[in-house]
Parts: sequence; C-alpha cells; structure tokens
Amino acid sequence: MTKALAQAPPPVYEFERREVDPVTFEVVRHRLLAVTDEQAAALSAISGSPLVNEATDFNTGIYRAGGEVAVMGQTVIFHAASCSQMVRQVIHDCETDPGIHEGDVFIVNSPYKGALHAPDMGVLAPIFHKGERIGWTGAACHQLDVGGMVHGSFASKAVDVRQEAMLIPPLKLIDRGVTRTDVWNMITGMSRLPLNLSLDLKGLLAANNVAQRRLDELIARYGVDTVLSVMDELIDLSERRLRARLRELPDGRFSARTYLDHDGHEDNLHRIEVTLTKEGDQLTFDYSSSSPQAKGFVNCTYTGLLAGVYAGVLPTIAYDLPWTEGIFRPIEVIAPPGLICSAQWPAPVSQGPLGAMWLTETTAVEVVSKLMSTAPKLMREAQASPSAGPDIFNIHGRNQYGEPATGVMLDQTMTGGGAYMHRDGLSPQGHHNIIAGKAPNVESLELIMPVLYLYRRLVSDSAGPGRNRGGLSSGASYMLHDVQRVEALCACHGYGVPTAAGMYGGLPAGCNVHRLYRETNLRERLAAGEMVSDPQQLTFVEQELSAKPPAFAFGLDDVYEWGPQGGGGWGDPLLRDPSAVAADVRLGAVTRHTAEHAYGVVLTQANELDASATEACRALLLEQRRGWATTGSLADPPSGSGTPLFPVGDQLAIARHAGEPYWTCSGCGTAFAPAGENPKEYLGCDVADPADLGTRIRLHPEIEVRRYACTACGRQHFVEIAQRDAPPLFDVRLEDA
Repeated sequence: MTKALAQAPPPVYEFERREVDPVTFEVVRHRLLAVTDEQAAALSAISGSPLVNEATDFNTGIYRAGGEVAVMGQTVIFHAASCSQMVRQVIHDCETDPGIHEGDVFIVNSPYKGALHAPDMGVLAPIFHKGERIGWTGAACHQLDVGGMVHGSFASKAVDVRQEAMLIPPLKLIDRGVTRTDVWNMITGMSRLPLNLSLDLKGLLAANNVAQRRLDELIARYGVDTVLSVMDELIDLSERRLRARLRELPDGRFSARTYLDHDGHEDNLHRIEVTLTKEGDQLTFDYSSSSPQAKGFVNCTYTGLLAGVYAGVLPTIAYDLPWTEGIFRPIEVIAPPGLICSAQWPAPVSQGPLGAMWLTETTAVEVVSKLMSTAPKLMREAQASPSAGPDIFNIHGRNQYGEPATGVMLDQTMTGGGAYMHRDGLSPQGHHNIIAGKAPNVESLELIMPVLYLYRRLVSDSAGPGRNRGGLSSGASYMLHDVQRVEALCACHGYGVPTAAGMYGGLPAGCNVHRLYRETNLRERLAAGEMVSDPQQLTFVEQELSAKPPAFAFGLDDVYEWGPQGGGGWGDPLLRDPSAVAADVRLGAVTRHTAEHAYGVVLTQANELDASATEACRALLLEQRRGWATTGSLADPPSGSGTPLFPVGDQLAIARHAGEPYWTCSGCGTAFAPAGENPKEYLGCDVADPADLGTRIRLHPEIEVRRYACTACGRQHFVEIAQRDAPPLFDVRLEDA
C-alpha cells in the first residue's frame, strides 16, 4: 500500500450552522464578493495575456467543501459550472490517492473532467482551517495554446479529443506547499508558448492565494462558523428567491431550436433543441431531441451543457439574485449521453464555448425568456437571442519583435445584444455570458500582435429587425504589419444558418461573415497616402472560406475581414416607428434594402422618410400577409375581446371566450386557435425569401425561414428557422390555459 493510501485524508470540517445578524451577514457577503474581484485583479496583474486583460476570458470563485458555488466572479459565467465540476472531480479522483491536504493545488483541463475545453485550465486549491477542509478556491482562464495538432488548440480537423491538446485530469501541481517542478515543466513544455502558459499559471495561483489569505482574515475576525454560515445562507437565499419567483409564473412547456452548421469536416447541420418544463418551483431543460454527437470539434460535454444552461439562466431570470449553488438547485438538465451537447469520450470538443455550448446558452435564453414573457411583472427582462456564435481569428508565427506569437484577435467580443419588449438591444453589448466584459483596445492589440487595423466599426444589418431592433456587432479588418507571413485559423458557425433568433415576430440577426482578400494593392494605396477602410475598394482575388477552413497562410498583401452576427429583434418590424428606421439608415445601422424589405420603410435619395410611400409599402406587405396560407382554422371563431388569462409576449395572449381559452392576437383581438394547440397551425405561413430578411442572411440548402402572421390584421407573430422537413415548433404551451 502506498504512503498516500495509508494516510487517512484530513477530515472535512463539520461546522455548527448559526443565525447571523443581518448587518454581519451583509458585511461578510460583500467581503466574499470582493474577494473574487481581488482574485481577478491578481490574475490580471500577473498573467499578461490579452485573453485575460483585454477579453476577461476567465473567472474566479469560492466553493464549499463539496464543490458547491458559494460566490463566483462576474466575468465568464460559463465557468460557474466548470470550476464547480472540476472541484467535484478533484474530490472524486484524488480524495483517497494522492489525497487532498493543506497547501495542495490541483490543475485540470480535461473537458471530460470538468473543463469547458482543453484551453480552459482550472487551478483549484482546498481551503483548510485548523487541519480540516472547509472549502475550495478556484480560478480558470483560457490559454493561448495548450498543444495539439494546431496552434491555439482549436482543432477543427480533429476526430478524437486526444488529437486536440494535452489533457490533464485532476493532477496535483503543488504538494503541501511545494511546487512539483516536474509536473510544471511537463505541462508548460507541451504548449507552443511555454512562457505565456507559465505566467497564466502563476496568475491563477496568485488568485487562489489571495482568496485563501482573505478568507483567513475573515475567519480570524468573525469565526469560521459565522463565515461558513453566511456562505450556506447565501446558497439557501438564492434557492428560496428563485423558487419564489418560479411559483409566480404559470406552469408550461417552452421550446427552442437552432442549428449548428459545419462540423469542421462537412457542411452538415446539427440540431440543438430544448424543451423547458416549468412545474411549480422547478425548471427542467430537456435537450434529448438534439442531434447525435458530431464527427468534428463542435461538440460539448455534459459539463459544457450545464455551463450553457447556467449562463442562460443567471443573467436572465436570476438577474437580481446572488449567484450561488442555490440557483442551480431548482434546475434539472436532461440529455442522454452521446448527443452533440452531451458528447461521450473520445469525441472532439476543442471548439468549446464557441460551438454547441454557445447554442445551448442561446436556446436556454430563448426558452427562459418565453417563460418570463407570460408574466407582466417579468416580461421586461425577457429578451431575443443575443449574438449566437462569434468567430475566431487566430494567428500563429513571429510577432513584430521576432518573438513566438499565437493569439486570438479579440474584436469578436464586441457583439450585439438581443432586443427587449421595451427597447432595442445594445450595440455592442458584448457576450451575454461575460458579465464584466470590456471592449479590447485597438492600440493594445496592435502592440502585441503583428497586425494593423484597416477599421473596427459597427456592422450594418448585423442586428435582427423588429419593432425593437437587436443590437449591432462590431466588425474589423486587418493586414499584417512588420512581419512577412503568419499562419491563420478561423472557425465558427452561423454562416449558413441565422442562429441569433428574434422573438414574437422579430427577425433573426444577420449571419456571421468572414472574407479573405488575396493579392491586394493595399500597400501601394497606403504608400500613396490614401486611407483605405473598405477592402472592397481594393483590387483583390477573394479566397472562399468555409465556416471552418484548414489553417491558411496570411501574407503581406492579404486582408482579412470579419463581421459577427448581432442580436435578434423583438416584435413585428412593420410596427417600428418609420422615422426610427430612417435614422438607423442615416447612422449606417440598417441598409436601405433592409429598411424597405424588412421594415416596409421607403426613403428618399437623401435617406429621409417618404411617409406616403412607406404607408403604401406597409399596407401592401400587410395585405400579402393576410393572404398567407393556413393549415387549420376555427369552424366557429368566437367574437369579442374575451377575458385575458396570460400574455404571451406583448403581441399575443391566451384569452377566455365563452368559457374556452383561445390564442388571441393582441393587435386586432381575433381569437384564432384553441389554447392547447400550436398557434402556428392557425396563422398564415410564408417561407421567406432571404433577401426580405436583410442583406446578411445566408441559408444552408436544408434550411428555410418561416414567417407566421394573423390572417385578420397581418401582424407577424413568429419567425422560425427550421430544416425544410421539420414540423412547426410549438413554442409556448401553458398548462393552466
């Protein structure tokens, strides 16, 4: 028997839960939150990585002895699930052998052991008090490179997780306060950027050291039982408040569906579909109807699925609650093993948050928003989909100082937010799952990367049209600067499927776009003193890029351009104030084409509103909608306005007519379908021409966009992206209607 097995592990502290007075509770609570901020500051100060300092691609936290989230940082909330799962995995794998002792530190990056994907490394340390374990502290951040078959470790051509990167199961990095230099050297030696990885690891260690010191100070002042009682009460408080909020909402089932295009090998479609069942004070997210796991790297593990659901829930329905383990207790997440969102070993998963995980988040946002839209008190917090998948542009080679350089251009963090019932989405908002994100500084990126910006600006038509428009995303274009050549890699989805969906008649955001211009005359134009901010003004040969092309050379006369999708729209675009649309055109947020085709707004040559032409255009579009074909109709439709039972967004309602509940159009008051049936079967349906949805909509050959409108007044109530043979999605089913 080994020495580690022979020694009994130190015990977990059994504390006495005590009542804490409100003042002390708030002081300790806010001090715990401040500790996570101080952890973030320590990591940022030491790391030096642009992913940490410019993109805030990390998170910190404090956990109870079993891995439960006590407090979490406000950066990448995907890690709320990940770090907690990593702690649980450390306990499961290491409690007995090699043991968990005071002064130990563990490192994990295996996506099948709690990490989101291999580049997201977690460093976790047990917290002891008088020889007994009372909790854990943890921090995780995205690494610039963790080995594998391609630089940056986004292995789009992998078919096995073992090809993607080094995989670290729970491994003891520091043993009772002594760094295991052999382990450290092994880990850093498998990266193309060992010095950068070393700095990140030191930053993560510093973050945990800060947390341990500050917790020791809190315990010295208030006592260990008081501090732990505050943690447990915070967890219980979150649970009580979320359950109380859920009890105020009607029971029902709420569905969302989207598609991921291209798995790195083939341009095939993978469905991510969820049904949320709300019953009493419990939420069940069922992803069982999603596609089987893919051949390529777009999958996520069950940890990634939890991360996506939690990232969808926390800022949406739990926006004003303490973010602790208590939020997760009323939530059940179902997905049989082997789906694209619950992949089994050894499926590749290195796209990580940018793949299926991101779409589990946006579908979770969508179904939670549909639930919230059935209650007037919470409807203002419901939202259309935020940007549903930013691209990566990763370059590898030597930078302008002759140093090894691998890194992601970070403009993709500046994406648009979804529209709300009462306002447009933010332009840009930043990622929904990065609460404390920030816009990366152009000069900072040019300082550390061998590139020169041609432009960075908000992208026209990137947002989804609606009565309230989605938020615009920022796009950028680059050339090389002070180097001859680098290797580049890009990989995302949403090029042939609009994945940022609208709500209640709002249109989806424009698709992702990326272009590679070869053999340009840019340098000659710049040498002549010209300012070029539009690559289309150059002479060039465009190289077609798939959604996930193999790595390619990026040279002196090349220009790369990308524009992420924005946020989805809310409500019928024909209800948007025409003068607001005209103002959007003058600002460059919306093109003249989209103004006329999606909004029905006609402008003069000077981009001023032509009121009479707009009125005629909208009247014609409404007339066309009233003629759209329906699948079913009521034999004896009730008359009158009925008695409202539940709103469903602000354009539909369930109302009682002569004792029976019906779907009712809030625009004209028409009852058009029984409340227990899919309203889409009774609305007029049209398969849209992509050009009528905006200039940035591209559709995979298997995809169509269906629009559903009231045949009495023409108001548009649903816009659905679906495979051609897919039945209409039943979005909202209320049990008490």
